[in-house]
Amino acid sequence: MKFPPFIKRHPILMSVVFAFLLVTVSFGLRVRSGRALGILPFGGQILSVQYCPCSWNLAITVGPPVGGVFTYEPGFSTVRAFYQIFRPGPWVLGTYNPGGSCLTFCSWCCMPANFPIGTIDVVGTSM
Repeated sequence: MKFPPFIKRHPILMSVVFAFLLVTVSFGLRVRSGRALGILPFGGQILSVQYCPCSWNLAITVGPPVGGVFTYEPGFSTVRAFYQIFRPGPWVLGTYNPGGSCLTFCSWCCMPANFPIGTIDVVGTSM
C-alpha cells in the first residue's frame, strides 16, 4: 500500500491525529440505546423546570395524569408543536426512555440535583 509523502515523513504525528479523530467521533456520537427498552408515554402540565448546568440538560417536572420528572436532552429529545418546554405552565404529551440524570454544581464538584425517571424522546406542547 502506498502512502502519501507527508504520512511517510511524519508517521507519529499522523497516528496522533488519527487516534484523536477516532476518540472524538466515538464519544461524540449519541446512540439511542433506549429503543430496545421500549418507549413509555407521559403527559400533563409542566409544574417546574430545573436547569442542570453540569449535564447540560433540563429536569422537567410534569403533573398528573401521567407525570414524573423527566430530562430534556438537547440534540436527543425532539420537541414538536409550540416549543414551550422551557417554562412551567404548558401541557405536554410525549414519550420517554427510562434513565437519565440531572447534575448541578456544588462547591467543588457536580452532584445529582434531581432524580428523573426517564429521558424525553419526543414531546409536544400546548401554548
